Amino acid sequence: MTTVTIAASLQPPSAPIAAGRPAWVEGSLASLMLYLPLLATTLLAKLSVPPFAAQSLSIAYLFIFLAIGLGLAIGCLRLDSRRLSFFLLLIGGIGALQVLRGEPFSVNSLLLLGTLHLGYVFYLERGSESTARALAFFVDLATVLALLGIAQYALQSVLGARYVFPIENLVPPDFVVRGFNMQAPIAQGLETYRANGVFLAEPSFFSQFMAIAIIVELLTSNRLHRVALYGLALLLSYSGTGLLLLAVCGPLILLGRRHWGLLWLALGGLALAVALGGYLELDRLIARLGEFGSMRSSGFARFLSGFHVFDQYLWPYPDKALFGYGAGQFPLYAVRMPFPVAEMTLFKMIFEYGLVGAALYFSFIAYCLFRSAAPAIICLAVGLSLLLNGPYVPFFHGLALSLLVWTAPPPASEARPLTQRAFRADGA
Repeated sequence: MTTVTIAASLQPPSAPIAAGRPAWVEGSLASLMLYLPLLATTLLAKLSVPPFAAQSLSIAYLFIFLAIGLGLAIGCLRLDSRRLSFFLLLIGGIGALQVLRGEPFSVNSLLLLGTLHLGYVFYLERGSESTARALAFFVDLATVLALLGIAQYALQSVLGARYVFPIENLVPPDFVVRGFNMQAPIAQGLETYRANGVFLAEPSFFSQFMAIAIIVELLTSNRLHRVALYGLALLLSYSGTGLLLLAVCGPLILLGRRHWGLLWLALGGLALAVALGGYLELDRLIARLGEFGSMRSSGFARFLSGFHVFDQYLWPYPDKALFGYGAGQFPLYAVRMPFPVAEMTLFKMIFEYGLVGAALYFSFIAYCLFRSAAPAIICLAVGLSLLLNGPYVPFFHGLALSLLVWTAPPPASEARPLTQRAFRADGA
């Protein structure tokens, strides 16, 4: 049975044909528009321009806005009135909270939040027919990145880190996004570096990309050799965030879909990991999973430190707990702690906008993601990647827009839910 390849997945989604433009041109532009956020936030994630590079803002965001402009220009993007209403409620609600509080807040931070989520109010006309193609394109892209990541790890001792991490070492520093741990050793003092797939901003993003690819593959084409490839690439990232995604979504696939082959695959992968553990130094990965007990570890900074900030500055003050400290204020309080604190989405949203504003934000995101025709577990996996990173990191937004949001038409349209059989290239 022939599965969808990158070339096949680039076949145009349905779109209106503008007068004077051939159908294939119109469809190709629609495909480019749909996949541009995913490609930009993956392949261009490390690149930026001054002064935005110093502000940790990737050039990928520019291409998301270009995709929106292209979609509107060729007439294949439409406004979803319900999502637009929810978006206006979100921005109006948290904006009103800033003004009514009467305390300082960052206007730039609030504007950035609004502009980055503006794309969520659009959908691709007849987009549900493009969901299968978008997911097929995603796993084919994941295959390319997995091969690059494996080669990147294996060739370090041959070519040297300078050439297997070309963006970090060969691109002028002013054009590389700062604030990310791009070329990260697998352990302190070692000169062997964790794979990031060449293009991803951190090994953690590469790890999450591979984990989501495993989930998509299991729920669609179910090619176990691809799953094994993504699994190996994930292990070579030496990052626990992808494993966290699989720990949540794996049991749901196993129980909800009766995917018992997954259990045997996991056992086989575990046996292979034990056999190759010494060669791949997988004990370093296991050590990273146990680093939450150290207040100086990245795991503690990303997933636990924010709760200590809450305990000291948020929960003792009911008004702050409900309405927050204001947009852009979390970093100002995080630096007061005696240990590193990462600006994760959950911590930032609750601290700056309170429980009220955070509830609005996460409700909006969930509404946009779970309207997709993709299996709910895929929507959950993409949504969890938001919690594993910061809200202004492009990684999540590229996945969400290209795979789920833009391919989700309004309920009133004739959108047929997709089943696993709908993901086959030959319709079998």
